Amino acid sequence: MVKIEIVDDVMERKKETDKYADNVIAGKVTIDKEKAKHTIVMTPENFAQLFSPQKLRLMLRIKKNNTVNIYQLAKELGRQYEAVHRDIKELESYKLIKVKTKDNKKIPYIDENITLAALA
Repeated sequence: MVKIEIVDDVMERKKETDKYADNVIAGKVTIDKEKAKHTIVMTPENFAQLFSPQKLRLMLRIKKNNTVNIYQLAKELGRQYEAVHRDIKELESYKLIKVKTKDNKKIPYIDENITLAALA
């Protein structure tokens, strides 16, 4: 599961995370499995940039049909291949989607649930 946490101040959240990590390393606390999950921490502004309407439509299409390659996705969405490819690379860098190769074609897919912690 990928958790997205929206915060007002990323640096303040980083300080909290660093303090927790220091306590785990020092043996003062044990690892909390919930905190150890993949979490993306971002401000509302970062969230709006990453999850543009085009990228959300792309993710919805990928989730619906994970056997379509990038070219087919671009065609179905009425977008340029280069733009879809760039969006997929960015979403992949956040580990929101993954890409597999099948018959020399790149097929993006989503295999984990994504939750929005701020609104859950």
